[in-house]
Formats: sequence, C-alpha cells, structure tokens
Amino acid sequence: FNPKQLYLLAGLYINAHYQRGSNYMTTDTTFSQLSELTGVNTDYIKDSFIPRLKELEDKGYRVETIQQQREIRRNIYYLPNPTKNFRIIWAELFSDSSLTPEEKGVMIGLYCLCVNNEFRIDLSDKLIYSHLDMAKNTYKKYRDLLIEKKVIWPSYDVPMKQYGLNTWKLKSFCTLIWVTILG
Repeated sequence: FNPKQLYLLAGLYINAHYQRGSNYMTTDTTFSQLSELTGVNTDYIKDSFIPRLKELEDKGYRVETIQQQREIRRNIYYLPNPTKNFRIIWAELFSDSSLTPEEKGVMIGLYCLCVNNEFRIDLSDKLIYSHLDMAKNTYKKYRDLLIEKKVIWPSYDVPMKQYGLNTWKLKSFCTLIWVTILG
C-alpha cells in the first residue's frame, strides 16, 4: 500500500466490527462514508484503493459485492483480524485536519516500524523508506513535512530536557514520533 492507501485501510479497520475469536473483521462502509472519514475523494477510493485491496486476497483481504436492491450494490470488506504484531490507532487521527491523508499514511507506516511499544524507530532513513516501499525522495519529502509540523523528530533534534527525556540514550539515526493520536 502507498501512504494514502494505508490510511484508507486504517479507515476501513476503524469502521470494522470486531468479533472475538474470528479470523476476519467485516465492514460495509460505503465509498462516501470512507471519503467523509478520511478526506480522500471517492473516485480515488473506487478507482485506486479498492482494486488494490482486491489484489491482496492471498493476504487475507476480500471484497464481496452484494446486490441489496435492484439498483443498489454494496461492498462488504473482510479484513484479517490480527492477533499479534498489530498497532492500535485512535479515531482522533481521522479528525486531525493539520495533516494530509498521505502524511497520516506515512505516520501509520512509521508507527508500524516502532520497536518495543515505544514511539521510536532505530532505523536509518534508507532502511525506513525500504521497509515502507517508498522512493527515497518521496520518503524525504514526507519526513521533512512531518518534522516541520513537529510530528516526528530526528534524534539529534529532540527537545529532551523540555520533556524530561534527558535520561534516554538515543541512537544518532533514531526517529521519534511525537503525536498522541496513534495509540
């Protein structure tokens, strides 16, 4: 998934019905509901995101279209229900208007790279954009935008004393995510 698609996937998950012990969560969120939640236009959802989601049936994602009435079709999305290595993303992320959908998707990707339940990534930029399957310049563009918005901090620039973090030993190439709406 690209960053915008990762953000849309999080939007489907936030609307999915959790069922304890089930392998799947389901949602019948419409294109317009997902668009309203995420701020991404319905054409992009319909023409780019949903076809990409359908390509991932071998990864456990499934889209089933049902005919509710003569002229009304509805998609039901089956999303894998992870039992380990998952991240909780708070609903407030979707109402934050200070970030674009792409920036939110990059943040979700970065959050998934954090270690030991911390908001810290002990990877070089090269390893980060490789893990996120992003082009170097695309990653740097979003990294710089998120640094400018004070959402992430490179370790050499963290205001450690201001936040009582002077005991942390950060690697020189570490990145910190500085936002509470992720989890």
